[in-house]
Amino acid sequence: MQKEERLKIIVALIDQYGKVEVEGLARHFDVSRMTVRRDLRELEMDGLLKKVYGGAYSTANLPIHNVNDIYVRMKLLAQEKQNIAKKIAAMIQTGEMIFIGSGTTTTYLAKALSLRSDIVVVTNALTVVEELATNGSMTVITVGGFLRRNEYSFYGHFSERILRDLRVDKVIMGMRGIHPDYGLTSDFPQELQTDREIISTGSNVIIAGDRTKIGYIATTLVAPITKANIIVTSKGADENTIRKIQQTGPKVIIA
Repeated sequence: MQKEERLKIIVALIDQYGKVEVEGLARHFDVSRMTVRRDLRELEMDGLLKKVYGGAYSTANLPIHNVNDIYVRMKLLAQEKQNIAKKIAAMIQTGEMIFIGSGTTTTYLAKALSLRSDIVVVTNALTVVEELATNGSMTVITVGGFLRRNEYSFYGHFSERILRDLRVDKVIMGMRGIHPDYGLTSDFPQELQTDREIISTGSNVIIAGDRTKIGYIATTLVAPITKANIIVTSKGADENTIRKIQQTGPKVIIA
């Protein structure tokens, strides 16, 4: 495992549990304790944690780098993501209740819907709430839970208990990987069950994913590709992969 990947995982563990131990990290990564200490020292210099004897814990300024990650990613392929968002926004009908998941493209979707007053939006994403909060005429329902700071989203069993009782007309989600054989995949296993519950809240599932997501396989299976009714992506997505996806059932729209 490369150092950069180790650092990301350490930050994610600190983000979730509030602390990590050198011994446990060394076993997890199959590296020496000295290597782990160097990793922790580097992260401490970046202000992402505070080293203590035997490990490290989160600091008040941990979210500064981590939280802003989603806003940094929103600048990547921004026009393509906005095009996808506009295409999906046009699919939302008057009177519908929709669920908008977390992510960069779904945040652009919230921007595109921000002036609507004829729909109800349910979300577990703070970025979506932020975009819709100034619209005093739109009904917005938030799903709380454990905070995933780098995504500004909520997940976990508190979220899942609410989601099990929820039914919406359309579910719109971003997805890290969209593959005809390996399905809809995520790089954050802790959010796996929450994502599955989100998908189950509606029978009309729209997946938003720019061209880099098409054909990519992330670490954790969220759902088979057939769970998606529509996949909206951007120009430049691999045409062969798109054909295979459509052969399995979902309709693919290029924005």
